[in-house]
Amino acid sequence: MTDGHQSPLQEARSIITITTILVGIVCYVGAIKNAPVISPALFWLATQIYNWLPMLSRMPGGQIPMLVSSAAVGGGLWILGMPLAGPMAAWFSAGQLGRLEQQTLKLKRNRARIQKRRRDRDQFDVT
Repeated sequence: MTDGHQSPLQEARSIITITTILVGIVCYVGAIKNAPVISPALFWLATQIYNWLPMLSRMPGGQIPMLVSSAAVGGGLWILGMPLAGPMAAWFSAGQLGRLEQQTLKLKRNRARIQKRRRDRDQFDVT
């Protein structure tokens, strides 16, 4: 997963950020398409946000409440997900170490197999 340029922590943060952006987009599309559960929940969230921040009602546009509530869902998930970046990075590191150990064992087996093949091909008779 790591391309060598990102540390496991940066990779975990990237995954969390991308996931929350996609969740926000899905919520927005669900609100526009009037999805059965998402649309009423986002409408309720939008009314709560508009009650907390009345200056948002001055913004022009009919889809602003859907956009605000979808952004709030994505932002909230991002805020809740960032503390999980550390454990995710540890999990990524453990997986990378496990793969490294598997590769080392595979290299040792292959090296032993190649050496055995060379010895067998040599046809040197000890007896």
